[in-house]
Amino acid sequence: MKADRVGNGSVNHHEGEKNGALELLRLIFSSKRLETYVNPTDCPVSLGEMVVVAVDRGEDLGIVVAKYDPEDHVASIDGHFIRKATPADIARYHDNREFEKRILKFCGKRIQTRGMDMKLTGCEVQLDRRKIRIYFTADSRKDFRGLVRDLASKFHARIEMRQIGVRDDARQKDGVGICGRRLCCAAYLSHFRTITLKTAREQNLTPNPSKVSGVCGRLMCCLNYETEFYRKVSGLYPQPGSKVFIGKKEWTVKEVDIFHETVSLRAPNDEETVMDIGKFHRKRRSPGKVGSTGKRDGVSRGSSKDME
Repeated sequence: MKADRVGNGSVNHHEGEKNGALELLRLIFSSKRLETYVNPTDCPVSLGEMVVVAVDRGEDLGIVVAKYDPEDHVASIDGHFIRKATPADIARYHDNREFEKRILKFCGKRIQTRGMDMKLTGCEVQLDRRKIRIYFTADSRKDFRGLVRDLASKFHARIEMRQIGVRDDARQKDGVGICGRRLCCAAYLSHFRTITLKTAREQNLTPNPSKVSGVCGRLMCCLNYETEFYRKVSGLYPQPGSKVFIGKKEWTVKEVDIFHETVSLRAPNDEETVMDIGKFHRKRRSPGKVGSTGKRDGVSRGSSKDME
């Protein structure tokens, strides 16, 4: 259930504004919310600039993180650019961050009074303070109409309650991952992709939750980054423990190293060798019985020089 939800997903309402526009601007707001706006003026905007944009029944301020050509396809357009932020706009922006703390404190008390099982995660006040978004997590859908009335009466603004998942919560709070870098979701990811334990197994990672989970408690987003690479190379390397014939000997694949592009082999007499993957494919033969014709599974037996 959502209260006072704005239909920003209405593409047709703003689509016509692209005609004759100078550029499209991708903005990030204080809650890490990303939206796209049309710049219909003849004043270009630079990346990193703070700008004021027209939103539903008011104005808001965001930071430009990307620019597109008006002909580029975008999922939706949420409004249009008004002006570059003035010193007064920026001062109001920072005042709103303190105002948000007061809102969360009041909201937390009302939640406790009403005995609601929900956890506040963040708040976002529109530049002109005409609209307030409250973000929260909960195990199930909540009826928060009474809470909305409390907030609207106190702060005299439109109230939007938005239930989010734990991954969005981590994005809003920001932080550092086990890699020592800023969380990907807070730094640059614009949307989340589905991740499963199969992704971890394909990369030969131990499916230990403490090793493959992020601060949100879900599987780390970065597991998806190298998935295609592992899927492509998996067909080039033999499985550890499999049997292969090279020259006149049968060998067991001890291990593979896809980064150094090598295969480690062990013979029944414990002889071991390491071979690069290209040489391995040139030398290997399918396992089979040696017949009277001196052939193995239809493949001519190699000479003693086949194994270096």
